[in-house]
Amino acid sequence: MFSNFKERFISAIAPDVPMLPNIERDHSHHHRGGGIRFGSQQLTDKFPYARPPFLQLMTPDELRASADHNVRPIIVPRDINLLPWGTGYAECVNSGKSEWNEDQGAFCRQVLSDPEQKHPDLPYTYFGIFDGHAGYGAALAASHQFHHILHEKLVDCLDLLLPRDTNESGPGGAGENGKLNPTFPHPIYFQRRVSKDELIIGALESAFFHMDSLIAQDRDRYRDAGGCTACVSLFIDGKMYVANAGDSRAVLCRRSALPVQEKDDPNDSSIAVDPLDACSYPVPFSSDHTPETERERLLNVARLKPSLLSSYYVAMEYAKRPHIKDMGQRILCRQGSMKGWTYKTLTREDLRMPVVNGEGKRSRLLGTLGVTRGFGDHDLLAINTGIKIKPFLTPQPDVQQRDLTQVVSIPDEHNEDGDYGVLVMATDGLWDVSENKAVARTVFHTLSKYPTEKHRYTMVAQELVARARGKINESGHWRLADSKAAATVDDISVIVIPVSQYYKDYVEWTKTCSKDLEQRRQQKRSAAAASTAEAQEAVNVLNGVLAEEAHVVEEEHEEVVVLETKGHQQQHHHHHLQNEDDEEDETLVVEVQTRLDQVELNEVEEDEAEAELEDGGEEKPVTEQQQNKAKEQEEKKDTPTSKRQKARKGKA
Repeated sequence: MFSNFKERFISAIAPDVPMLPNIERDHSHHHRGGGIRFGSQQLTDKFPYARPPFLQLMTPDELRASADHNVRPIIVPRDINLLPWGTGYAECVNSGKSEWNEDQGAFCRQVLSDPEQKHPDLPYTYFGIFDGHAGYGAALAASHQFHHILHEKLVDCLDLLLPRDTNESGPGGAGENGKLNPTFPHPIYFQRRVSKDELIIGALESAFFHMDSLIAQDRDRYRDAGGCTACVSLFIDGKMYVANAGDSRAVLCRRSALPVQEKDDPNDSSIAVDPLDACSYPVPFSSDHTPETERERLLNVARLKPSLLSSYYVAMEYAKRPHIKDMGQRILCRQGSMKGWTYKTLTREDLRMPVVNGEGKRSRLLGTLGVTRGFGDHDLLAINTGIKIKPFLTPQPDVQQRDLTQVVSIPDEHNEDGDYGVLVMATDGLWDVSENKAVARTVFHTLSKYPTEKHRYTMVAQELVARARGKINESGHWRLADSKAAATVDDISVIVIPVSQYYKDYVEWTKTCSKDLEQRRQQKRSAAAASTAEAQEAVNVLNGVLAEEAHVVEEEHEEVVVLETKGHQQQHHHHHLQNEDDEEDETLVVEVQTRLDQVELNEVEEDEAEAELEDGGEEKPVTEQQQNKAKEQEEKKDTPTSKRQKARKGKA
């Protein structure tokens, strides 16, 4: 009861302060150019309305106060340490265009880790800013879910993103001796060369499409989320990536080194130029996606799919809007991807509403929507015709990158913010009334006022929002402070990122990573040495076993040889004895034969002697022939065999 009274009291004293969203109460969805949505609205919100968590607006009173359309307070983080590197953030609600602030901001710091712990971890930081329309649901869902989707996409190519040990790897990630490790995927295995930049850009692009499809899936379960633009920055591996879909914008504000100031000439009457204004300049890192900037793509879609237009629209662009009084006359026009103009005769079909009408920020798609890329808008219908607008939209982002390792910064000049730049990401509430160059000047003017303060980047964000919001005049209109021009009536959200601070973290990480890799190399060397020692020990043991076995085999072989030698000797001795026996037998035969011959000779001699006696009785002298024959017989008796026999007899 007290809460109801409190809400009524606040409504009475501040009628523009809205009630907190109630799931039982439908929202009146405002939109850039209006629009119709179909489907049941009796569903709950997927995420309750809230501001970014780092703002720490926790109570309902704080949320209502932040949405005060009369005061339009500028909200900054209470604790600047919640954002990394002293990053600045500031926001401001619209002047009554929508009930709540439909912008959302987000950031996340994550680490890509190798599950097998073979490679060092790779940290990254993400920032996102989302500008909702037709409700806060799509922007709120993106701020809660997009970083999870992006992390999944980066994990998908984890093996190709993690830092490698280049000392142990050859060119292109080759292993020892230039051989690739087949367990580690590498782009050389693909048919086309794929770089890390292309992998990260692909992860961002696929995350955008996934986020859009997730919002489409939630249509049947939750309240219509509307739509939103998305501008995301990713800092990883020493590089900065910016992805944008819609009319939010990212600008890198840079500054060249300040020149040495010369003494003023008193006779010089020219107006002095502020060095900060002369040296600061913006570098766009995104492009706006509006019906005017994407006119060619939208006309091509309409020309290729005329069924989307029904009979209400025409896929043509005219030099001037045709009227019925111009029927039959020639008129300048172009269609599709035509760069130039041509004439045609005006017909009744040309009187239909063009797919894209209006110019600049007032250009509209099908007379309804002022942006052509982003998330959501799946149920959005064109005003008066009921044609679905989603087929003309796409979540495809434009992605740009910058390699911070190639930036040259001289420490003595103390110009880190100027060399590396300060990235300003903001919704169209800022850019509708602020030029890029003016934003760059404001950034460095504010930083010069707070040269050492830790909250200096928060002061930059607050100053940018204050300039775009302007001041309210006596008639209740918001006007820019520098002029009487109208200030923005839209929500304003600004993130100011000091890129140089990220690079300092990156340098520290590279040192830590180098130490980690060196420790891993030492561990590998120790493990290799230990394994080598174990292997050598095993080889030594094996060699010892083999040596013992060889010694045993050698001894066995020697025994066999000895036995064989003894056998051969015995066999030879046996043969020798057998040969001697044979020789003795032959000798005996010879001796017997010799003795027989001698006996016969003696008998013959005796017979001759007897005959001589009978003839004369006198002995005849021995002739020379007979003497020689006797000597031969003596020599035959003295043969080697007889000598051996005599020697044996002597031994015996």
